[in-house]
Amino acid sequence: MTREQCVALVTQVQKSHRLLAGFYRRVLPALDELAAKFGAGFWFWEPIDFDRPCRSGTKPSSKWAWDYLPMLNAQFAYARTDEEQQAIIQFQLHTDPSVLKQNRQGSGQPDPLNLPDAIPVIRLYVYWLENGSVLDIKKQWEDVGYPKGEAFSISQLNSELRGTWWEVELADLVFASEDTVAAVSRFVSLPSGI
Repeated sequence: MTREQCVALVTQVQKSHRLLAGFYRRVLPALDELAAKFGAGFWFWEPIDFDRPCRSGTKPSSKWAWDYLPMLNAQFAYARTDEEQQAIIQFQLHTDPSVLKQNRQGSGQPDPLNLPDAIPVIRLYVYWLENGSVLDIKKQWEDVGYPKGEAFSISQLNSELRGTWWEVELADLVFASEDTVAAVSRFVSLPSGI
């Protein structure tokens, strides 16, 4: 590699980091706003299939490079726990579905130069309690798996918790989030007074 190629590479990395910062400044508040329309507040987030960046006492080169991209594929959960309706809205941001475990070849660290193209999506999981239930939805959610079946089909996850899932192309969520609001409203009511 020549010096000029190295300069071009590090400049491209710099621009990529700036682009990512701008992207997250747009997408993360959009998730907050979408969940807030349904009275759901932020609960937690975590990377999917990778670790968070290591602690300060851990040698960074001993970890997978993908661990330093914690929001590449990440999930964000929002909970609504009012008396009107308890619900959880979980967004799984699949910015690069090619590196998800179920799409990878082999067990080692994915090779970024040999990954197939994939369409970035957001997979939404929506959970709600049966009308009149007095159970804690967060506790119920922690004890069940993901909804099964086709997109938008309703799964009975336990005696009082139901759920569904579907995917939206990430570009469509960024471009027209009102379509996602309409889809969520099929399962979760808008709070009174909004």
